[in-house]
Amino acid sequence: MTAAARESNATVARCARVLRAVVVRLVLVLVLVLVLVLVTSCGVRGDDAPPPRRAFYYWRTTFALTPAERQALTDLHVDRIYLRVFDLAWRDSAVATLGPVVSGANANVPAGVEVVPVIFIRAEVFAHLDAAHLATLAQDVWNHVQERAAAIGFTVRELQVDCDWTDSTRKGFFAFVSELKATAHVAMSSTIRLHQVKYRERTGVPPVDRGTLMFYNMGRFSADADARMIFDANSAANYLARVDDYPLPLDLALPIWSWTIHARDGVMIGLMQSTDPAELPDHDFLRAAGSGQFVVTRDAFLHGELLREGDVLKVEVTGPAETQAAAALVASHLAATPSDHPRTITLFDLSERNLTRHGIRELDQAYRAVR
Repeated sequence: MTAAARESNATVARCARVLRAVVVRLVLVLVLVLVLVLVTSCGVRGDDAPPPRRAFYYWRTTFALTPAERQALTDLHVDRIYLRVFDLAWRDSAVATLGPVVSGANANVPAGVEVVPVIFIRAEVFAHLDAAHLATLAQDVWNHVQERAAAIGFTVRELQVDCDWTDSTRKGFFAFVSELKATAHVAMSSTIRLHQVKYRERTGVPPVDRGTLMFYNMGRFSADADARMIFDANSAANYLARVDDYPLPLDLALPIWSWTIHARDGVMIGLMQSTDPAELPDHDFLRAAGSGQFVVTRDAFLHGELLREGDVLKVEVTGPAETQAAAALVASHLAATPSDHPRTITLFDLSERNLTRHGIRELDQAYRAVR
């Protein structure tokens, strides 16, 4: 081979190497662009998403944390409590404030824990209230919230309203929320029920900064042994398709509580929320009658509720399996939240009874299941 031929081959080889390098770089650039596009389109969902804040709802009328509850807040790294401060209802042709929370022993708020006051509002208020009085009501409500905050010892940075509004009460409720937000000058959030997500064209979207999707109370109240109200996967599946495009950043509330349904002659007549299902086998006037059911054998009172002979108490227990199933079901349907304001996962509700039933490890897994 001549010198000229060797030089020509070397030139070709150098060109080939340069071309390969250019191609490799182009491929790397294209891959990087693709990754950026995917990350942008998917928001912060996945392993790179900031961890959600952890919270509990506190729904008792006396704010007094037990040692076990305080320890759970620490062990679970919970930094927020949504505290129900009072209810609004319609009584005697006027708005009435019911069940204001009071300060009990050990009522001081743990260091590093933010308290968000929650007002539970019965939708009936907005079926009766004159729109002209909404501004006055908003000022009265805000004054009462501040009184409760001062009594317990926290500063209000966010206020949450909890109302099962419908298409017929949306106008009054939304107007009240707007007045309350203008009066309080704090961040506002609202609970959002599944039917309010699915039928948003009728029920509307509240004028708040964020929503908390209540992923429970999705079945139907029934005396039937197999019916479930707190969490029912089949019922939930009917609503999930419209969760990811809801036009508010969504936090999430998951169930960890249980209750007892009181039925008579096959009809539900009451909900015994203060009755621990675990205590029922200990009463001599109750006879076990199949899975999760007890028959009343003689007239008796249970936590102030009159039971008649023949009545049936049906237990609905939300244990770790149900809570984690709910979390897994909804997780993939939640749109990403802004990285500077991560999602809050709230468990309903904080009590020793619920902590004991689930355990710290299982509750930690429920928090970890959703980004």
